[in-house]
Amino acid sequence: VPYGEVWRSGANAATQIRTDKALSFGGTVVPAGFYTLWTLPTATSWKLIINSETGQWGTAHKPEKDIATVDMVVTALPEPVERFTISVAPDAQGGVLSLEWDTTRASAAFVVQP
Repeated sequence: VPYGEVWRSGANAATQIRTDKALSFGGTVVPAGFYTLWTLPTATSWKLIINSETGQWGTAHKPEKDIATVDMVVTALPEPVERFTISVAPDAQGGVLSLEWDTTRASAAFVVQP
């Protein structure tokens, strides 16, 4: 993944997420709906981009359709992850969306809105 370029956060078609409730990522509220996930990695930080267009090929990002850009927490993993993995770890108020690949984890905590 080249630094400073928007990445599709998966393979082939753009990765999609559907939520039936609004989610707050550090104060940025994403309304309930159907979205694609993109990331912007740099050498020192990552950003999660939530986009309102769905169904497109993974390299067809349209920035004018971005609805939120969220800072991610980047940490080193103790062991390399061979297969790129997206996961959601639930907690009492929401959860944490994590992307893992090689020795990097980028994550964004969210709170489910009433």
